[in-house]
Amino acid sequence: MAAPTLLVHIDDSPECTQRLSVAFPIARKLGAHVAAAYFDNSPEIAPAVAALMPAEAVERAMQNLAQRQRVAEQAFRSAAKDAGIASVEWRAPSEPAIDAAVAHARCADITVLSQPQSAEAGSALDAQLLAAVLLESGRPLLIAPRFAVDADVGRHIAVAWDGGREASRALRDALPLLVLAERVTVACLDPGATARGADHAARERVVDYLGRHGINVRLESDNLGDDDISVGDWLLSRLADIGADLLVMGGYGHPRWRERVLGGATRALLAAMTVPILMSH
Repeated sequence: MAAPTLLVHIDDSPECTQRLSVAFPIARKLGAHVAAAYFDNSPEIAPAVAALMPAEAVERAMQNLAQRQRVAEQAFRSAAKDAGIASVEWRAPSEPAIDAAVAHARCADITVLSQPQSAEAGSALDAQLLAAVLLESGRPLLIAPRFAVDADVGRHIAVAWDGGREASRALRDALPLLVLAERVTVACLDPGATARGADHAARERVVDYLGRHGINVRLESDNLGDDDISVGDWLLSRLADIGADLLVMGGYGHPRWRERVLGGATRALLAAMTVPILMSH
């Protein structure tokens, strides 16, 4: 079987180390090729603007960007070697960061990005990248928390299941990792929790489906209808109780012209995430 491709966002931020700490264990489990892509947030110098600038200033800006890319590439290749990742690739797209991220993600099996400082899509590059890749690439997104994670992430995977389309997509995208996990817990919400809460038959179907892939599943369920607790808070509580090190869930949102809007539950999980999240839309 051909090796899958993990695309990892590389930049100059401290969060880059955390992205690699999540990407490399997953790459080892899957025998994946790791492609590092440097998505730059520097304002692009349009030709019309460059024509008005001193040639020396334009040259300095280009040299500065090239130097930052060289440093980032060296750090990535060194970290990959230390982690025992043999199949690696470096990419430095020239197009705007958001457009490049979506285009490259569409030809990757999983894209690894960071937990944004704010989940509001218009606030900063990290949030814009996450919303754009999630809603427009058609591929799963692996989100690394801002803090250190389990060195062998993916041993105990929790799946958030409500029977909806996004949850189904995430479940299918996560199958290669679920098959390799030591434990898999499916966290179901009973009727009353949401308008599309997973009923008893839906729980049986997901258990049977995973069982046919050789995956033994433990079910966790609750009825949130009478409780003063959100879906996000319930999931975070269950993750802590069962000791899961990776969450699989559907990512909800609405692509719009010139903006990308994430759903409330998605924003809540991103704001308070305690483990890496594999998210699909």
